[in-house]
Amino acid sequence: MMEPLSLNCPYCGEVVDLDVDESGGSRQSFVQDCPVCCRPWQVEVLLDPGGGWNASLRKEDE
Repeated sequence: MMEPLSLNCPYCGEVVDLDVDESGGSRQSFVQDCPVCCRPWQVEVLLDPGGGWNASLRKEDE
């Protein structure tokens, strides 16, 4: 199992860990709530050509 990705919540700025479901495909998009402030994120996860995962969090209304 891979290490979680550390990202900053776009609402409260807290560092949060995001677990990637490696069986979900090389491009994933979903909504998840922040474990600190409970606001919903738009999550985009991509597998890069080198085999590493990249993720971004956006506010739901962006």
